[in-house]
Amino acid sequence: MLGSPPTEFSRALLRTNIDKLAFLGAGTLHPKAAEMLASDAMLALLEEVAARYSDRVIIFDTPPLLVTTESRVLASRMGQVVFVVRAGRTLQSEVRQALATVEACPVKLMMLNGASHTSEGSYGYGSGYGYGYGEGA
Repeated sequence: MLGSPPTEFSRALLRTNIDKLAFLGAGTLHPKAAEMLASDAMLALLEEVAARYSDRVIIFDTPPLLVTTESRVLASRMGQVVFVVRAGRTLQSEVRQALATVEACPVKLMMLNGASHTSEGSYGYGSGYGYGYGEGA
């Protein structure tokens, strides 16, 4: 174990107004980011952070999964991954490809962002959800 997580890590966490929920932003670019994230030291840090903050949810923000190697490396070390899918812009083939890159991750969630409700009850991404909107409801 590494001992206590570095003070910088604790300061990097952004607290939210939701109890026990913190956010870790992507930060700045580093030329060896993928190597650092794939290192044994990073794995040890993640294990220690998970143990130290076991009663909390920490969100690691990353660039889009299909754009950078860093995102895929970090996702491979997470217990859960949340995909933000932009309605009307993200292709289904891109969603499938992104899911395939984190196949080993035990929990994969998706959040549809930017959907707009139409008068027919659809949410701008295929058909409606069947919550009683539209004709015949």
